Amino acid sequence: MERSTDFTFGIPWIMNFFHQDWTLDAASEPEAVSNQFVEELHPASVLLVRRDARSLLKGLPAKHITVLWEACAQNGEYFFRPDRVPDGAEWMRQVIQVCDAWLSRRPDTPTLTGPDLDEGRGLADEVLSTVTEFNGILDQKVTAALTECVRGCTPDLAFRLLLQALPIKSAAMFPDAVNVSEAQYARLEALGRAFHYGEFVVSDVKHLTE
Repeated sequence: MERSTDFTFGIPWIMNFFHQDWTLDAASEPEAVSNQFVEELHPASVLLVRRDARSLLKGLPAKHITVLWEACAQNGEYFFRPDRVPDGAEWMRQVIQVCDAWLSRRPDTPTLTGPDLDEGRGLADEVLSTVTEFNGILDQKVTAALTECVRGCTPDLAFRLLLQALPIKSAAMFPDAVNVSEAQYARLEALGRAFHYGEFVVSDVKHLTE
């Protein structure tokens, strides 16, 4: 079974839009997302972002969503501003609006199918154990939010956010770095296979083993 993309997807995917120079190409945070939602984009890409955003809104308080965005986006600690995007919950609402605008321009009504529907409910214990394994590397408030994400959202989303948080934390520690052991990476790979992830989802953290 294969997902619709070999790369990271959903909310972790759009986190990557917000590099240090994103304001050169967009006047606002929603515009930065909208600019990447080109007409020829696979509908599943937008549907997966929307599902993640709705899951976060339903499953977590605003403070936990804020913590996760700040930990998983480059320079995320500077993202939220009272006059634009006050917290993570409001940001997820804005993201959903961008998704809905793109989907409304489709001549059909796309739906998720196959492995894209898999939320990994049966892998909750394994993801919780993996999050605990990185407690002490990631900030305690981040691992607490990831733990609540497993329980309140989906294990799949929590695991993808963990994979996003590790290299962001490593970059923030420069010249030091997060070190992922070969055994830890093997466990991350095994979870990725269980989630039917594509080739480049877990491999984004492989450089942390070197």
